[in-house]
Amino acid sequence: MIEYTLALIHNISTFLFGVYASAFLLGVRRTGKNVFILFLFSLSEGIIYFTGSLCFGQAFLDTIYPIIYPLIIHLPLCLFILLYYKYSFIRSFVSVLTAYMCCQISNWTGLLTLELTQEYSYYYLTRIITTIIVFVILLIVVCPKTSIIFARPKQEVIIVGVFPFVYYIYDYFATKLSTLMYSGNKPAVEFMSFLFCLTYLSFLLVYFSFYKQNTESKQHNTIMKMQLESIHKEIEHVNTSKKTLSILKHDMRHHLNIIQMFLNQNKTEKVREYIGKISGEYENTVIAPYCNDEMLNSVISIYIERFNRNDIQLKCDISGDITPFSSLPLCTILSNALENAMTALEKVSTDDKWASLNISSKNNKLMICLENAVNDIPKFVDGMPVSDKEDHGIGTKSIVYYVEQLNGQWHFSIKDKVFVLKIIL
Repeated sequence: MIEYTLALIHNISTFLFGVYASAFLLGVRRTGKNVFILFLFSLSEGIIYFTGSLCFGQAFLDTIYPIIYPLIIHLPLCLFILLYYKYSFIRSFVSVLTAYMCCQISNWTGLLTLELTQEYSYYYLTRIITTIIVFVILLIVVCPKTSIIFARPKQEVIIVGVFPFVYYIYDYFATKLSTLMYSGNKPAVEFMSFLFCLTYLSFLLVYFSFYKQNTESKQHNTIMKMQLESIHKEIEHVNTSKKTLSILKHDMRHHLNIIQMFLNQNKTEKVREYIGKISGEYENTVIAPYCNDEMLNSVISIYIERFNRNDIQLKCDISGDITPFSSLPLCTILSNALENAMTALEKVSTDDKWASLNISSKNNKLMICLENAVNDIPKFVDGMPVSDKEDHGIGTKSIVYYVEQLNGQWHFSIKDKVFVLKIIL
């Protein structure tokens, strides 16, 4: 009875592991709603399993079920992730294969325990415990990285998926449809599966590390380029301002004479207009920084110029002390957000092109709000806007990743054809 109970728990835990790991490796958010939806999917698959066993008996479980397992479990899971969470089939397929391969860790530890104890109760217990441990490690360590990897272009995802696909084919034909792998000592043979899985997970972590370094390097170079452009423009602005100030100082005596003449004639309205005109010329010689962070100033200055070149009005309101917050991640977040806004505004009619950026710092919290008009309402999955176009959506993923790395919060929304991004760091 104990052995049967442990076997049942093992089968259920392994199946749930595959379903939830497949979704979370892709980047599906771990919300109560998603957990419940994935549970409903698992429940429907379980009903199919028990219906088949009741209709066809043990023969179904021993002969037919192993053959059609990919068609009634893995394929529906891929299609479910494709249709409900809007991930491409390639990404869904690679994620399911990755989750399947991760099951081999508990398989090998269970077989090793069985070889040592010759007790199936310990075999199932070991597999249950290992499955739970592996799942927790995946959630904490691996999933945040793979969600970024699987958002890369399809060509890169296919490269990542070659290893689990080859292993899936080999394992299925060598263990499920035949006993080829078990012609010798099982733990010795299954050790290859165990080693392959650890190697692949290590590869994912290394790949992400290189990807992150490459991305940060590109972002840093881009921001440095922006800073150089900003400095160059500031130098030009200073030189222009010096010339303007020199002219204004030279003409000041003439300005005072004109003002005196208007006063003598009691033309006070003319005096106000003339003073306002002179004041405006002086204001044009002043360089107004947006905040106390030079790198952030450079990013905002460059994007304001780019927005202006595209006839887009970008309003900026920045207050508070920005210096306590890390410059590079903050600039990366803002660069991606402003780039996304500009891309969206390219599809908006000329009269409605506008964006508004508000940044404020209070009580050691940095609040960012970026609003822009939109023409096409994007789809939202797990609170994030998604695009059907190839190589789109990486900027949004990058925003989410860096915000969460800084233990911040993010929120995307649309109201009255206005796209709103709110971030708290």
